[in-house]
Amino acid sequence: MAKIWVLREPRRGDRAWNIYSLREAARLKRWFDGVYYSPRLRRLLAVFRPTPGTHVNRLVFEEMSDSVLRDAYRMECPEGCNRCCVIHSGAFMLDVEVRQLPPELRERVLRQPSEKLVTPGGKVRVYRLDTEPMGRCIFFDVEKGRCMLEELYGKRFKPIVCLLTYCTVFATRGGKKYLKAGYRVHRDGSVEIIYREASDEEWRRMVARMGSVWRRYRRVYLAKKAEEAEEDNAKSLARR
Repeated sequence: MAKIWVLREPRRGDRAWNIYSLREAARLKRWFDGVYYSPRLRRLLAVFRPTPGTHVNRLVFEEMSDSVLRDAYRMECPEGCNRCCVIHSGAFMLDVEVRQLPPELRERVLRQPSEKLVTPGGKVRVYRLDTEPMGRCIFFDVEKGRCMLEELYGKRFKPIVCLLTYCTVFATRGGKKYLKAGYRVHRDGSVEIIYREASDEEWRRMVARMGSVWRRYRRVYLAKKAEEAEEDNAKSLARR
């Protein structure tokens, strides 16, 4: 039976440990497979499939049989939603990730506010990316509605926190699309997410509904950009 490595669940209230866990996960980004919800375990599973011989930190990862994914829902991030990127994104990047960026992008991140945390694995510097108006990520292209890092360099250059964080609204399983219908919190604290199969039209409607935040933001952004361009043009004409 094939094996997978699953990132252990974050520790409530222990930010230093959670940042350490994310840094270890960032080292394995090239083998990231996706985030799944397991109804059997009532748990989100961040799944990695490293090649044999790859060092995996067992303090933050646990080994499982991939049979656990047979009835699992894979979390999806459909194009056109962008809600997580455009407002209150909370996006950040770890120092180990910044070092992998091309020089021009690395310099942009290094100019952002940062803090150094002492974690079980040593000191880790965390750079904020949510410094644009209303918490927009600096790498989100408002006009195109896309992540610039992913578009230019691929998913493994995105911050690990962005790869692992999902709203859990959209999911797929067995080639079918599902939408979140609700959830139940059990006595043991586990959360049961309830999904229902969705038609293509229902899926599109939900993407449009979730994406309304980005579209409103985009209209304001473009209007302000046009206004600034007019002001610059007027100043240029006045100087002639």
